[in-house]
Amino acid sequence: MTVKELLSQAAVQERLSDSLETGYNTNELVAYLNDAINFIWHVLIAHKYYEVLGDITLTNKETPLPDDLYKITNQAPVIIQDKKLKCYGSLPQTLRYYKEPPLLRNEDSEIPLENWGLLDLATQIMIVLAMSNHGFDMQTESDFAQAIVQLIK
Repeated sequence: MTVKELLSQAAVQERLSDSLETGYNTNELVAYLNDAINFIWHVLIAHKYYEVLGDITLTNKETPLPDDLYKITNQAPVIIQDKKLKCYGSLPQTLRYYKEPPLLRNEDSEIPLENWGLLDLATQIMIVLAMSNHGFDMQTESDFAQAIVQLIK
């Protein structure tokens, strides 16, 4: 799903009470959505959800870092040195790592969350961030989103 599709399907402009699109431009909403996804991503990392995990099979003593590597899951016998994964154990070796939080660039960017519950949560957080930044009191909505995040375990 693209950012544009999410904004339309979730009726974000209408939920922001901004059907005339006077206060929130798409670039601003993309930035808020990035913040929301980044927040959720780190919650998922803390709970080791599969959506944020990646695997790489090392067949050489030195391998370039995967483009989406955020941090390894502390599995020996592999270290990061000189921007490479260095294996000091037997090969092949499968390494599990946490993927870097994705960055949405514009309304045509694909959203990396496939779980509808997480998409809805990201949308709720995006709306809270947008309206809070524009001076609205969003404490109730923020508390609601935080309560949902606490359920992710």
